[in-house]
Amino acid sequence: MKSMLLTTVAAIGVLSYLGAAAQAADIIEEPIYVEPPVPVYEEPVKENYSGWYIRGDAGYLFSSTGSGDYRVFGEEGSRYHYDELKLKGSYTVGAGVGYRVAEHFRADLSLDYYDLDIDGRSDCPSYVGFGCYYNDSSSADVWTAMANAYVDLPYFGPIAPYFGAGLGFAHVSYGKMTNEICNPTCGVEGNFIGYHDGEDSWRFASSLMAGASVDLTKQLKLDVGYRYTRVFEGDAFGYDQVDSAFGARGVQGRDDGFNLHAVRAGLRYEFGSGGFGKGKEPVYAAAPAYEEPAPFYEEPVYK
Repeated sequence: MKSMLLTTVAAIGVLSYLGAAAQAADIIEEPIYVEPPVPVYEEPVKENYSGWYIRGDAGYLFSSTGSGDYRVFGEEGSRYHYDELKLKGSYTVGAGVGYRVAEHFRADLSLDYYDLDIDGRSDCPSYVGFGCYYNDSSSADVWTAMANAYVDLPYFGPIAPYFGAGLGFAHVSYGKMTNEICNPTCGVEGNFIGYHDGEDSWRFASSLMAGASVDLTKQLKLDVGYRYTRVFEGDAFGYDQVDSAFGARGVQGRDDGFNLHAVRAGLRYEFGSGGFGKGKEPVYAAAPAYEEPAPFYEEPVYK
């Protein structure tokens, strides 16, 4: 009897434990998972490339050849051409102010100075004598005022190639021209030297440019390039002291214009945002860091 009682109590205990465990299992909920956040992409900020800029440069002016002609006093309607007219190598300086209209387009107004040394040679007219020739030498100050437009190509690293063109005016101011009649066999005792006052004139001018800019900072650029400038024809010099004493007046010599070839280097400072032509990639906001969350279990509650 006693053993049956113990067996019954043990069975009831086991059943009670199993029932409590089953009830606790019913209380446990499924794990809760948090969905990963969706990455948010920001629209790239459109950079404002427009803005004013200033520039300055200096360069070397290559020697070149030209042409010209002159009249002889007393021979109305006559024109004699130079056999040679040379421009010596010299220098040029310039400055400008401009405006960047778009990422790849800008325009400016520039003022440039060219220092010219000019030598000419031609045979003397037959009435002076056979075997004689003229040696002429002079100088000229050339100022150009140009309106220029440029196209900036996309960057290669920090380097942006460009090309451009300009139209404007040139003011040419000749110094005193020295005219030497050479070769005494022409009948003159020694070489005769005449002096001609230089002429001033306004002329049309045009230019073509090509080069590249290098970013020193976001707004400061090193500009290196080539510029060709065409200065159109105009007056060069008047008559010498001998012809003037006999009543010669007006312009005796003219040039056929100049072809100026220069390499330049200078700086350009852009007051706008700069950094043109780089083709920037869109900027995205950093996506939130995501890690797979661990399953969440509530503590079981026993009743």
